[in-house]
Amino acid sequence: MEKTFLDFTSHIFYETSKRRPEEEVFLLSTKSTYPTLSFTPQSQVIVPLPRIQNGTYVFNGMVFHNTKEGKSTLWSLFLASIYHLAAHIAISQYSIYDEWCKHKTQKICWQVIDFIEDVAVEKYLSVTNPDALKNINNIYSCLLNTYETNRKMNLSTDNKFSIMYKTENQYEINKIKESILTMRDGANHIQDMLSCADVLYRNRKLLPSNILPYCEHHDEVEPIKFKRCDFSFQPTGFFEDDVKLLAESWETEQNNKSRMLSRYKKHLRGLNFDEIIIPAGNIHAYLQMKSQNNVLLRKIRDGIRIVTNMQDDPRVQEMGLINMQYAIQAIASESNTVEIFDQDEARRSEEAWVILLDCSGSMKLKFAKVKEFALCVAETANELTGRSDAWSLHGFDNNFTIIKDFKEKYSQDVKARVGSLKSGGLSFVPDAIELGNRLLAEDPRERKYLFVITDGQPSGDDKFEKRLQKIVKSIGMSGVGIIGIGMKDDITRYFGNNCDGTDLREMVTKFIKTYRDTAADM
Repeated sequence: MEKTFLDFTSHIFYETSKRRPEEEVFLLSTKSTYPTLSFTPQSQVIVPLPRIQNGTYVFNGMVFHNTKEGKSTLWSLFLASIYHLAAHIAISQYSIYDEWCKHKTQKICWQVIDFIEDVAVEKYLSVTNPDALKNINNIYSCLLNTYETNRKMNLSTDNKFSIMYKTENQYEINKIKESILTMRDGANHIQDMLSCADVLYRNRKLLPSNILPYCEHHDEVEPIKFKRCDFSFQPTGFFEDDVKLLAESWETEQNNKSRMLSRYKKHLRGLNFDEIIIPAGNIHAYLQMKSQNNVLLRKIRDGIRIVTNMQDDPRVQEMGLINMQYAIQAIASESNTVEIFDQDEARRSEEAWVILLDCSGSMKLKFAKVKEFALCVAETANELTGRSDAWSLHGFDNNFTIIKDFKEKYSQDVKARVGSLKSGGLSFVPDAIELGNRLLAEDPRERKYLFVITDGQPSGDDKFEKRLQKIVKSIGMSGVGIIGIGMKDDITRYFGNNCDGTDLREMVTKFIKTYRDTAADM
């Protein structure tokens, strides 16, 4: 399978950090402005994604021109952020500063800690990926040179990241960095590092005045001021190859998503959704959910596999089209037990599934379990429909969310979207069912199922109940198997085929039975 943008970036992050996706949270976000590193309840790295605005790219609080040079600089900063933050996850010991930070100014504390830990990061990258470190250092030099040039020419700079270290203190700073590296290898390294932190806290003139654009913020709330990027950078070596790959894969995926959104928007006629969205992902959350529900996953797969075998008996017929290979085998063995006929029509009817997950605010108290159930159904659909283009998964509130489109593979991107789902907003159940049915209408397969995971609580529409009953009845009469799935009895009011449960295990058991009954009626 061809690697996606997320595959590529995740590989770099987890390989550099020497961690696994199950252990550390690594997120790409269109809502973040700066790279962030936080630790509650566990360490979490968020790297912002560029946004297209008026034909330019907005990234890290800066505006980049849509040119080869502009994109090269942008993606170099992006890649530098991944390496820099991944190295922190691998080598930094932030917990040793917890007590030291108490009763001190937090902003200064983080400046001190970042100064110390960035020294360790630089040493780590010099060993594990010297090519990346060389390019990161070159980025820093470009930033510093740009500032010096503007200062000498008495030009103001738009780039708030340009002012770094005061050059008159550079010798002293270098001596402190050398001491830090020596201390980290010593027997009393924790106490030595804290003593160094005390020195830097008292001599804060030695600290950087701003955070470098590829370095971490710590959940700091800063006013967002988009400034023109006033420096350019040309990467080299393997770093340059990766920058090109990042730019190409991101643009390809943006184009694919744009086409997908255009196709979905054609189905919005007469519906009340605010917009169609494709969420950012969280592969860590997905892997945690899957690990916690492996037993139920096996149960639901096995249960539905039995339904398929009951509906589509794979036994060879005693009359029909001769299978020449079987016939030759029967003659050679002089056996009457070898069947020689195949069925003269397809034994198995292909199925198309659309799975709809209610993500509205009314689901909040039970959403964790409902999301886990949706994951179980998605994993089952991927395995048992036989083809990745045979099923789709969507969330809905007052927006309609594409989690997996029919035309998408069940890739890491899709799995990450499952992990990132949250509840909130209004519950447009009738609109979601109608849109799901319109998607199924485009599919040529013989058997079609629409699974609606909801609590059935109306919101956003005064005529909710009448609309829902009318749509469910109409879809049922068209030959589509529609199944309502919920965590309470309210669901039974709207769907002829339905199941509910007080917990995930009960829902899985009832779902298998309901699916069997629905399949038998079709």
